[in-house]
Amino acid sequence: MNILLPLLIAIVGSTTCYSATDILQSTNSYLTTADRIRLKKILEPGLTSNDLTFTYYAVHGYKFLGENLPNKRDICDLLTRVLKNGNNITMERAFHIAEIWHIVGNCQANPPTDVIKVLTNGIEKDTSNMVNLYYAVTGLTTLSEKLSRDKVDKIVRAVQDVLRKDDNIWNLGYTFHIASDLGTSGAFAFDRIEDAIIQADEVDGQYLQFEGGLSVTSFLVTGILKLSSTLKKKPPLTSQQTVKMANYLLSRRSVQTPRGVTNLLSALVMLANNDFEKPICVRLANEEISISSRQPLVTVKVCDILGNPVTGTFQVIANSETKVGDDLPLFSKQSLQASPTDKTLFTMNLMEMKPTRGFYKISVTAGSVTNTVRVKVLCEVVVDYMEIGTADADQTTQPKLERVLFPEKLSQKVEADSQQKLVMRFLLRDGGSKKAMRTHQAFVRLSSMSDSNDSSKKGREIIFVAEPDASHVYKFDMPVGTAAVNFDYQSGDYNVELIVGDAVLSNPFQWTVATVNLKFPEPTLTEKADKGVLYKYKWNVYTTKPEIKHMFREPEKRPPAFVSNLFTGLCLAPILLLLLLWAKLGVNISNFPFSLSAVTFHLGLGSIFILFGIFWLKLNMFVTLRYLLGLGVVTFLAGNKMLSRIAHKHKSR
Repeated sequence: MNILLPLLIAIVGSTTCYSATDILQSTNSYLTTADRIRLKKILEPGLTSNDLTFTYYAVHGYKFLGENLPNKRDICDLLTRVLKNGNNITMERAFHIAEIWHIVGNCQANPPTDVIKVLTNGIEKDTSNMVNLYYAVTGLTTLSEKLSRDKVDKIVRAVQDVLRKDDNIWNLGYTFHIASDLGTSGAFAFDRIEDAIIQADEVDGQYLQFEGGLSVTSFLVTGILKLSSTLKKKPPLTSQQTVKMANYLLSRRSVQTPRGVTNLLSALVMLANNDFEKPICVRLANEEISISSRQPLVTVKVCDILGNPVTGTFQVIANSETKVGDDLPLFSKQSLQASPTDKTLFTMNLMEMKPTRGFYKISVTAGSVTNTVRVKVLCEVVVDYMEIGTADADQTTQPKLERVLFPEKLSQKVEADSQQKLVMRFLLRDGGSKKAMRTHQAFVRLSSMSDSNDSSKKGREIIFVAEPDASHVYKFDMPVGTAAVNFDYQSGDYNVELIVGDAVLSNPFQWTVATVNLKFPEPTLTEKADKGVLYKYKWNVYTTKPEIKHMFREPEKRPPAFVSNLFTGLCLAPILLLLLLWAKLGVNISNFPFSLSAVTFHLGLGSIFILFGIFWLKLNMFVTLRYLLGLGVVTFLAGNKMLSRIAHKHKSR
C-alpha cells in the first residue's frame, strides 16, 4: 500500500493541468480581532462552570487565544472538588483534570496522584480501546510522567493491533496524537499520514476537509503536525493542501459551542506555528473600500492565519494589474510600501497609474506567496450639458430647448400640450478622462407637485429610461398625447428629475431639472366607460384593502319532514315484515340454546344493527369502523362457537 500510494497520486496528478491562477498559494481570510472577541465570549461561561468538560474547553480556548485566565483559584477549587470523589474519576475526566491542571499551573505543587493512577491503569489494561490509550498517553505526557520502555512497546503494539482491525479516520487521528508523545518510537505512524490525507475531500477547489466536519479535521491536522514536529520530518502535505485545509478551518469561524471553538483554535494555532509550511493570507485590507481620486490607495494585508505579522524579510510587489474583461495590463512590478503603524499593511497609490473606471485584478506577491485581489475603481460623473424643452409631436419643427446647468433648476416652467412632446438631451463625461460615458442607470422621473390641492394627484409619478445614441448622447422624448394614459389623464405641474447611477460611480445623483406643465387630452367615452373605475381608484392602489375572510359553503336545503319520515318508515318496513312473518310461521323459542356463546352472538348481532343506526344518525365512518371491528370479532367468535355446538348436538342424535 505504501509503495503504490505515491504512484497513484502521481498518476492522478498528471491527468490534471493547473494554470497559474488555479494554484492556491494564499488563504482567502484570517482570524480577525472581531473573530477573537466573539470566540472569547463563547468560552467565558466555561471558566465559572461546574462542568469539568465545559471548563476544559474554556481553559484550552483561552490558551490558544493567548488570554490570561482571570479566575485560576476558582478553577483549582473545581479540580479539588472533583478529586475528592476519587471513585468516579473516569479516563476522560482524568485526562481533562491533567490538561486543566497543567494549563492553570499553580493549583498544587505536585500532580494529582489519583489522576496519574487512573491514567496509568489505562495503559496497563489489555482491554483499553484507542480513545482510552489517547487519554492515558496524552494525559501522562502533559503531567511530565515518563513512560517505561515496556509500556511504550505495549502501547505501540496495542495501537497497531487496533489499526489492523479498523483504520478509520478517527483511529488514524488518535494514532498520530499518541505517536507524537512517544518520541522516536512513534515513527511507525508517520507512514500512515498519507493514508489519512488521501481520504480528505476537496470542495470548490478551495477547501480540504475530512468527512465529519470541523472536529475530525482539526484533530487530524493537529495530530499530523505534532507527529511531524516530534520526528522533525516534513509531513507529506503540499503547500496547496495546507492552504486549503486552512481555508476550511477559517470558513468555520462561526462556530457557536466551546468545543467547536477549541477545535478550531487548536488547529489554526498549530498551522500558524508549525516548522514546515505556514499558510499566509494576502488579501485586501478592506474589501468594501473602492478606489477613487478621494481614496487612491490600495491597501493589502499580509499576515498569517491568526492575523499576526509574517516574520522574516520580504517584499510585497504588485506584479501586474489587468482590467476585468479586456485583460490588458495597466502596469507591472510595482512595490507596495509598508505601513509605519501596522506591520501587516502595505499600500500603493493606484490612481497614479490613471486607471479607467471598472474592476481590476491585481496580482500581489509577498515573499513566495502570490494571490490575486480585485479592486473597484470609481470615477466622478460630470454632466457636460443638459437641454430640456418641447417639440411638435409630428416633428414638423425643430425642438425648442433650454440649457440647464448642473445642479441648478430651470427657472421658467416648461409648457407641453397634447400636440407636443417633452424632449431632453444630455451628455455625461468621466470627470478624470473627460471622455463621454454611459451609465447602467439613467432614468427620467416625472412626479406630481406636492403642493397640489387634489389628493388624487399627490404622489403620482412615472419613470422613463433615457437611451444613449452612438455618440453617447442621452435622448428622452415623451409624446404628451400618447403618454396621457400613463398619467391617468391628470394634467398639471410635474417635476422632471434625472437619476444617474452606476456601480463604478463615486457620485451618483438625483437632479431636479425643471418643472413642466402637462396638458393631457380628455379621455374618450369608451376609455371612460372601460377605465373610469381604474382612474378613480388607482391613486389608492397601495392602501390597506379589506380583509379577505373564508366563506364556507352553505349547507344544502333539507327535505320536508314528511319526506324524511316516509323514508325512515320504508327503511324500517323489512323489520316489521320480519316480525309479522315470525308471528305467522311461529317461532320455536324452546330450541334456543341458552349458552354463553349463543347469548353473546345474538347480543353482538343486535349491537351491530344498533351501531348502524347510530352511524346513520351522528357517527362518521372512521369512528363506526373502530367500534365495528371490536363488535365484529366478538360476534364472529361467539357465532362460530354456537354453530359448532349445534352441529355437535345434531351428530350426537
